[in-house]
Amino acid sequence: MTITVDCSKGMRLSLKPQTYIQEIEQSIYVLLMTPRGEVPCYREFGVDSDYLHRPINVAKALYVSAVADAIREFVPEVILQKVTFTVKPLEPDKLYPILEVTIREQGD
Repeated sequence: MTITVDCSKGMRLSLKPQTYIQEIEQSIYVLLMTPRGEVPCYREFGVDSDYLHRPINVAKALYVSAVADAIREFVPEVILQKVTFTVKPLEPDKLYPILEVTIREQGD
């Protein structure tokens, strides 16, 4: 099953997601919104922010690489298929990632 996580829309987080899909979506969203090094006692969690302050094409490439690494490490239940970006009209200098991921079958 393939799902899309669109960070431009935000997400209401829940301590008790209603479904497995919601749990996966929430895990991915929290991971993407957390810069690596920001979680006390778990500094390796999050996405590496080396992409910041780079030219846009370089930033996109570095970000996609950082997201792929973070997804592999922290959300192994999914396979990253595609990363695209959207921009909000009132925030033209800020990129919002949109991820397409496939949820692994049990036992994969």
